[in-house]
Amino acid sequence: MAFAAMGGLSALVAACGEGDPIEEGAEPGTDFTGNLGVLIGTHMDPVKALLEQHQGSVGFAPTIEEVTTPDLRSKLTTSFLAQSSPWDAVFVTAELGAELGNRGWLTNAGIFMDERVRPEGDLLTRGMGAVEVGGNTLAVPWTMGSQLLHWNKQLMEQAGLDPDAPTDWHSTPNSWDTFVEYAKAMTGERDGVQYYGYTDAWADKHVLWTWGGMLNMHGGSFLDEESQPAWNSEAGVEALQKLYDLLHTHQVIDPAVTTYTWVFDATPGFFEGTRGMFISWPFVAGVAAIPDAAPGLAGHSAFAPNPAVVTSGSVDGSEFFGVPVYAENKDEAWRLLDLISSREGQRVVAMGGWGSIYSGILQEPDIVEAFPFYPALAKAYEYPVDGGWSEDRPRWTQMLADEIHEVLAGNKSPKQALDEAAAAATAARRQDEE
Repeated sequence: MAFAAMGGLSALVAACGEGDPIEEGAEPGTDFTGNLGVLIGTHMDPVKALLEQHQGSVGFAPTIEEVTTPDLRSKLTTSFLAQSSPWDAVFVTAELGAELGNRGWLTNAGIFMDERVRPEGDLLTRGMGAVEVGGNTLAVPWTMGSQLLHWNKQLMEQAGLDPDAPTDWHSTPNSWDTFVEYAKAMTGERDGVQYYGYTDAWADKHVLWTWGGMLNMHGGSFLDEESQPAWNSEAGVEALQKLYDLLHTHQVIDPAVTTYTWVFDATPGFFEGTRGMFISWPFVAGVAAIPDAAPGLAGHSAFAPNPAVVTSGSVDGSEFFGVPVYAENKDEAWRLLDLISSREGQRVVAMGGWGSIYSGILQEPDIVEAFPFYPALAKAYEYPVDGGWSEDRPRWTQMLADEIHEVLAGNKSPKQALDEAAAAATAARRQDEE
């Protein structure tokens, strides 16, 4: 029912307008009205701090509304379908960028980016893929983050492995095979405790983060240049076979990972020291350094960009702010985004534990002292992080994830499952056109 409802909303959205991002108000000006409405995520503590700073600078208090990420799409589409927006700047996820932009609901942010952000020279440009559509830039990034490889050095040493070797796997073609050998060596029962060489969260669509990174490692992509499904390529099949092998052939991962719906389902074993490696978000490295939070790992944690096949790879998880076409105070929105995307603002973001959009800030000594994993994050963006950004991504990712789980359950071959997911996505698009 949830999937049907999502498809119904997509159809309604599709019926209510097409077009490129509106250019009106795209060039930042000085029509400052003293009013500003902002929709932010409940998780955005650094943005909250910047809003307080902004209030002191402009002399008025913005109207702030918070929303959880799962509720964001519904809140935005409900407002925009009514051709109104109580907000002048809105939180936009990578998954929503293309949909909102293609519906003509976001003011083109290209001029702002060209004047205020890109001249900095060290923007992590691979993190912009989700909001660059048809030559337009749909939104302004406030943070960037892709997954990293985290590992337990102590477990590796106990297994007779080199605990520093994973540091260079990202630059070593076919180091995935070494990753598997390390995982095998750390897997087994000791003193009545089951250890696994790897852990993850693979339930529902969450499996696409790891499999998508592996797809990029193989030189593949979710979609081709025409935005048509390309995940059923040889690269996709090989990536899915490797995922299957971790669970069934090598048995180096806890079988329960297929029920783990998010990162915090997988962290307990890793933090307790019974799981050797974990491909997950950068913040895991920060928590892993805290003895009370990670009693079996603190002092033994390390991190680096993901291993390589043809190349290293991950899937981008960046977040953005867009200016709705229905916003009444666009210049006030651009003024706020000028602060958030400035180097000053990005230092606040970085010191708040969120990845900056600038490589240089991720490597500033005082910031690295507080967050040692930031240089690894900057390095990860030197490799592919594509997530297959398209307007109908929420629909086809569910189709794809369902088929991947058929493989993990042993019901289908990787090729069959990926072909069927591609066929279903294509059929759904054709139905949209009827």
